[in-house]
Amino acid sequence: MAGKTRMVLIGGFLGAGKTTLINKIAQKIISEKRPIGIITNDQGQLLVDTEFIRVRGIDVEEVPGGCFCCNFPKLIENAERLISSVRPEYIIAEPVGSCTDLIATVALPLKKYYGETFSTAPLVVLIDGPKLRDNAFDKDTLGGYLRSHQAEEAEVLVLTKTDLLGEDDVSSLITKLKGMNPDAVIIKYSAVSGEGFGDIMKIITSDKVTGRKPVDVDYDKYADAEAELGWYNGVFLFDSPEYDAYDLSMAMLRDLAGKYSAKDIAHAKIALTSGSSHTKISLIGNEFTVGGVHGSRFGKGESQLNFNARIVSEPDALRNSIRETVKKVMGAKKIDYKMKFDDCFSPGRPNPTHRLK
Repeated sequence: MAGKTRMVLIGGFLGAGKTTLINKIAQKIISEKRPIGIITNDQGQLLVDTEFIRVRGIDVEEVPGGCFCCNFPKLIENAERLISSVRPEYIIAEPVGSCTDLIATVALPLKKYYGETFSTAPLVVLIDGPKLRDNAFDKDTLGGYLRSHQAEEAEVLVLTKTDLLGEDDVSSLITKLKGMNPDAVIIKYSAVSGEGFGDIMKIITSDKVTGRKPVDVDYDKYADAEAELGWYNGVFLFDSPEYDAYDLSMAMLRDLAGKYSAKDIAHAKIALTSGSSHTKISLIGNEFTVGGVHGSRFGKGESQLNFNARIVSEPDALRNSIRETVKKVMGAKKIDYKMKFDDCFSPGRPNPTHRLK
């Protein structure tokens, strides 16, 4: 492994907690005076998560416009850029939340074609504990099929949000995961208490490399599961003497939540950035979480609002819903704004650069 950069893929469905965990991993490694780089990934452009990581002083690159598997050369290009600029000991790569088949299309190509440059860690997949409890992994549904395949191909399964579950629930869910994937290492993890974080770090900093064989996937179902979601990314600019970033974000997410069934909201995120602050707040189903506050809770002056949403919806309808939400809330707050960019679409069929067996 000497001289190689440790490449760690951390997957899992939308809202499982990937970005929050990755930020915590990065801060831990930085605190030990070791260099690290992050590569984010999305079907669209201008990601809340990229900005969330960047404002914390972490070196981050982005692969937009499709998953790592379909943009493998761009993944390598960005990894090599990080190696040239910061010589990271570790690169953490966060695939699109709706991406699966990562062993065949990313881990094995890294190992086969770039084994001299990278030590590719075992594939880590985050499993949303409450979603697993609530049957969101039911293979009879499109989303459930995709989530299940992510769990089945993982080499390390991280059961997240255990602080929201009772001990009996955690025990039964671990049994369920063992039934889905008997060979995986299973780690219980809570971002609140920190339980399991040390075990995750041991995997990341070990010299173990990916060795899993690909798990068969039905690409028709996979494509249909991705296309079920509308993917919205928008950026809005405004100038205000002072505003409560938490209150503004929550007002928008609550308004959006009122327009959809909780089961159809895979993930919606808002980041507000000004010269004095950066906040990120998320909505998953009907649950709101504060991803992080950097600086003051109160923003002022020239500001940017990044709005990402992944919701079961026809794209034009989703775009109109979010535009209406922004207009309504900004109007109520008496804040003038302009839209810099927005786009909404359903992802096309996955077309991997490589697929090895």
